[in-house]
Amino acid sequence: MLIGDFMEKRKLRVGLISSYVPKKCGIATHSRDLIEAMYNHAGFDWRLIAAEDVKDSYSYDGRAIAVLKKDSLSSYEAAAKVMNEWQPDVVLLEHEFGLYGGSWVDFEQNGKSHHDPTGDFILTLINKLSAPIITTLHTVIPEPDEVRRDVMRSISERSAKLITMTEDARKTLNFYYGIDEKHIEVIPHGVPQPTKSDKKLVLKELGLDSDRFYLLITGLIGPNKSIDLVIKALPKIIERHPEATLLVVGQTHPDILAAVGEVYRESLISLAAELGVSESLQFVNEYLPIEKLVDYFTIADIYLTIHKDPEQSASGTLAYALGCGLAAISTPYRYAKEVLADGRGFLVPFDSSQAITDQVNNLIEDTTLRQRTGEKAMIFGDSMSWEKVGSAYLDLLKGIIGE
Repeated sequence: MLIGDFMEKRKLRVGLISSYVPKKCGIATHSRDLIEAMYNHAGFDWRLIAAEDVKDSYSYDGRAIAVLKKDSLSSYEAAAKVMNEWQPDVVLLEHEFGLYGGSWVDFEQNGKSHHDPTGDFILTLINKLSAPIITTLHTVIPEPDEVRRDVMRSISERSAKLITMTEDARKTLNFYYGIDEKHIEVIPHGVPQPTKSDKKLVLKELGLDSDRFYLLITGLIGPNKSIDLVIKALPKIIERHPEATLLVVGQTHPDILAAVGEVYRESLISLAAELGVSESLQFVNEYLPIEKLVDYFTIADIYLTIHKDPEQSASGTLAYALGCGLAAISTPYRYAKEVLADGRGFLVPFDSSQAITDQVNNLIEDTTLRQRTGEKAMIFGDSMSWEKVGSAYLDLLKGIIGE
């Protein structure tokens, strides 16, 4: 049956397995934005299997037909039954090992001991589904332990296609997992497009001083962001550029908040006071709607993403910076190395506040370099717009149904 004939008979039905807003996590936001972007191209019916922790309890506006309680295997079996009864034409699976329940694995890597989740419960769900599955991978681990390698291979075998967000991730799947690159599509992390062009007006709306030079860090806050390193870089930045101000926009990660409260944020406030830079640091302790978050990208002069994990294969906030044409400084984790190549941004070594100082000062002083970098980022970011990403997903989805 031709896809056109099929869609004339009834609306396309899309199942989604993922965490989802109002849960505060990057995958939940990605799923919401992806569904909306696809829906803007072609109306369809969709239903959600929502991935939750045991402590979670969210409302999904009637779209959720089942909830996965992370460590309850029976909830995965029940969800498969309900989704099959709804009879989707295709199911989108958003995947990260820690998102789903299952066993844990202990291993040594780079001289460090790890105790990480395998997320193998998801296999119970997807192996019982009748519809074809398209899996988007938010994490692709190089040199995997045997257990997670086998879980990933099983997901690949059950999926009509895998989607990664970078070419590096596709090559990693091929080299370390033995998955054929032809089975993998590269579709970038989508980015919202700025809707306001008057920077002074946005600054006024946010209550910010138009005479300052803003360094921006966003996202859920935790030690992995290395915000302390940026604060340690501030004294020598302010010494040369007293107008520089660091904006840290975002709430503490819910898991960290539940475990230890605001210990990390409070340590950052104490560090800033100790270094005498409190007046040049501002926290916006909110989980902002996307439109408000983009406002901060619009008024920022430099974006900073100083993650500790060299193997990180996706970053929604760095994608947003590119989409807003913002010059970015990053540690060389996998995603950043690819998207900031060819003059679209700057890489600094891990654990080096001095390198951050030097790069920030250089960009403040070299306006031409900063503008040229932002222009290259904007061109690249345009290819990552949600409009184009949604269209690419729909084309892939329809091709698989057509097959």
